[in-house]
Amino acid sequence: MGLSAVVYKSASALEKEFPGYHFRCEPTSGECEVIYPDGARIPQDTVTACERRFGNISHIGVLRETIFGYLGKGSALERLVLYSGSHAGDVIKGASFDDLEGELRLIESSPEAGVREFADELLALISMARLEQNPIVFV
Repeated sequence: MGLSAVVYKSASALEKEFPGYHFRCEPTSGECEVIYPDGARIPQDTVTACERRFGNISHIGVLRETIFGYLGKGSALERLVLYSGSHAGDVIKGASFDDLEGELRLIESSPEAGVREFADELLALISMARLEQNPIVFV
C-alpha cells in the first residue's frame, strides 16, 4: 500500500490520438472510456497522461512530518495530499493547484532529496492536469 496519483487524458486528446473513436469521461476523475465504435477497447495506460508514485505508507508519514517542519500544520499539501499514506479515489481539482504550487515552490529547494523529488513529481502532475483540464486522482 502507498500513495500514487494519475492525471487522465482528456477526451479531445484521446480523440486526436484515436481518430474515429468517441469517448465518455467520468465527471469526477476525468477518466475516459470508448463509447464508439462498439466493443472497441484501448489499453488502460493509454488513457493516462501522467502517473506518479509518491511512496509507501511509512514514507508518506515521514514526508508529512518533514514538510510539516517547513510549512506548519494545516498546509494545502497536508490537507489535500499527505493526510494519509493511502487515499485512493480522492481528487484534487484545479481550484487547489495554485495553493499547492505555492507550497511546492517553498519546499522544492529543500536539502532533503525526498522532499525535492516529491515536489517535482507533484508539480509534474499539476502541469499535466492543467494541460488536460482534468483533476489529479489518487489511485
